[in-house]
Amino acid sequence: MIYSYLFEAKSIQNYLFRTGKLKDVIAASERLDSLIDDNENSLLYKVLTAGKISSDLIEQKKEAEPTSVDVHFIRCKGGAFYCYSDGSNNNIPEALKLLRSSWTLTVQQLFPGLEFTDALTSAEDLKESIKQGHIQMAADRNTPVIKFPLATAITQRYPKTGQVAVQVSEAAKKESKGEDVLDVDTKFHREVYENIKEEGSAALQNKFTPDKELLNEEIHYPINLEEDFNYSAKKEKKKKNKEAIRDMALIHIDGNGLGVLLRALQDALKGESDEAYCKAFRGFSSSLAKATQYAAQQATLWLYEQGRYQLEKSDITYIPMRPLVLGGDDVTLLCRADLALEYSKIFCNEFRKSSEIELNEIHEKYDLVTEIKDDKSNETKTIKIKNHLTASGGILYHKASHPFTHSHHLVEALCDKAKKLTKSIEETPASLAFYRLSNTALDDINALFKQSQEFTVQDNVQVDLALNAYLVDKCEDNPRTFENLTKCITLANKNNAAVAINKWRQMATHLSMGDKTEADRVYQRALDLASANGKTNLEEQQQALANITKQEKLNNWCWPVKTDNGANEKLQTIISDMLIIDHFTCTEPTTQEQS
Repeated sequence: MIYSYLFEAKSIQNYLFRTGKLKDVIAASERLDSLIDDNENSLLYKVLTAGKISSDLIEQKKEAEPTSVDVHFIRCKGGAFYCYSDGSNNNIPEALKLLRSSWTLTVQQLFPGLEFTDALTSAEDLKESIKQGHIQMAADRNTPVIKFPLATAITQRYPKTGQVAVQVSEAAKKESKGEDVLDVDTKFHREVYENIKEEGSAALQNKFTPDKELLNEEIHYPINLEEDFNYSAKKEKKKKNKEAIRDMALIHIDGNGLGVLLRALQDALKGESDEAYCKAFRGFSSSLAKATQYAAQQATLWLYEQGRYQLEKSDITYIPMRPLVLGGDDVTLLCRADLALEYSKIFCNEFRKSSEIELNEIHEKYDLVTEIKDDKSNETKTIKIKNHLTASGGILYHKASHPFTHSHHLVEALCDKAKKLTKSIEETPASLAFYRLSNTALDDINALFKQSQEFTVQDNVQVDLALNAYLVDKCEDNPRTFENLTKCITLANKNNAAVAINKWRQMATHLSMGDKTEADRVYQRALDLASANGKTNLEEQQQALANITKQEKLNNWCWPVKTDNGANEKLQTIISDMLIIDHFTCTEPTTQEQS
């Protein structure tokens, strides 16, 4: 009989951004990064050591003699771990019982506000045991949790979270100016934040840092947005219309097709021994983590080349980003606004290449296929899993003073929008969605789109000013790429532009007031002047717009499309997308090779 224990942390983003203060976000991200990992610094390893539970959490070197252990790990990355142990028919192994009781107690003591789900299951073989564990955890996720008050109504609470207040330690007091009370989680966060300030480094941010031989110096990541963060490029590199002061971007990128790949791997392992099953999934988890970390480091290396800076009267070199999450196949970070798009594109490209290298052994050893249903023919066909993974994500541009409690919901919704574009294409290419936030009252991305990009003009016609999501690389099936969008922006900024970028800006203003007639007049006036001048790029601009619309030729600034429900038509354009990217492009994009 095989007994399995599965654990997963839930709602990690909510936990990180709970108080809305950056210092708590930074400290919470560092604390969570050390929660589960296959090294001696992880909390999981310390619990195993304290309980004297023998395991293969830290994999043995190949030349070492194999030893028998009580607990075998299948996965131990990204806020989750799966493990198993052999036992008799009706007796749960003591090692698993001790691990579950001591681990859940430890998590609740050190991370009392963190939600999690776990399952202890048994079956005749490992695959079935893990399957039962997933079913149990899925049911647990969908079951509402009733939370009873921890104390009576007269108990003092921390206003920012509503949790019961506790006595503030001396270390937490240093970073809690003006706050007399804190809840337990926030108290721990402030203590860790003080340690990060003193030491100048932490485990999570070091995962983003490239190898030392690639850097000319030691780099640091700012932890104080008021004093240490460089928000914009040097003045001589700015365009005349760029005064992006205190603008920053929250980036969240997640891998595509991971669930399909895991199901295919599980099918390929049918009939294999439990040891082979464990080894394959453990190797996949480790390889995926390496691919994600390498991609983050390569993107950070580009950022170092483009945006490193030093503060006055200081010889410390900073780069304008703040790591928040790196685990499994996803990353979250804060970045200087004008560098965020290129950073994200580099990450996506490097993730594709590194995942192909890291997962090569698995693809060579197993025949990974999956079955999909054709919507047109209604037939099921078998296709081979690609030898690489892609990633899609969201970029939320906002002011540094914007409350983070709203931001993380929005950037996750942008990531979902990008994934929707990715899933619409059979090749599942990388894509990114972006939005510039100016309204702090709404935390629903669709409501924000409707409020700031969709307008009703004359004759009750709806005009949508943005597509928001674009593909990172060229794609034969869909020309909606950043390359084509950037070409439209570049042509609008040329001296001989038929419709200059300021004209697009005027048109957006008129459309936001519901006046399409005036927007048409501005556009037509620009065309008339272009025809009179003779030396313009009118045909290039119209062709660039047509490329994005999948049309051979476009003679207007908008085109008709079906609404989301397919019942009516609306007018679509990309004016808002052009203005956002143009505003946050202070320097010319530079490839990694050029840098």
